Amino acid sequence: MEASMLMTLEITTIPPELPLEQAHKLMLKLGARHLPVVAGGKLAGIVSDRDILLKIGQEKDGSFVYPVQTVGEVMALAPISAGVNASVAELAKVMISRKIDAVPIVTRDNELIGLVTSSDLLTLVSVLPSGSQPTLSFQVRRVGPDARA
Repeated sequence: MEASMLMTLEITTIPPELPLEQAHKLMLKLGARHLPVVAGGKLAGIVSDRDILLKIGQEKDGSFVYPVQTVGEVMALAPISAGVNASVAELAKVMISRKIDAVPIVTRDNELIGLVTSSDLLTLVSVLPSGSQPTLSFQVRRVGPDARA
């Protein structure tokens, strides 16, 4: 399966000069965890809720305290992106190895056309027929004083 079959097509993008506060409020309103940053019609970066949360503070009443910064100052520059023909397996491997949760899908000219997120991948797994579910293996590694040798 290719990225084109899985990617989200309706994407909200933001410019790099958008204040961090506005980007965060937009994420909260949309329920989004990533916003691609576009400048001059090209993908310039991506900002995640994690990027923003590392920069803001919180008052005792729960309200946020925002620094006077723009999205361009905190976004991931030159994010890992893929073409429309990238396989879903390739995207999953990249997301796992790079510990990222979103891969912008771009044209050869770096124009944003879609976005594949970890939620998209989980949705795909959840709708697979029961006989085709992948077998997962895992190992628990305990660290700390309660760890068993």
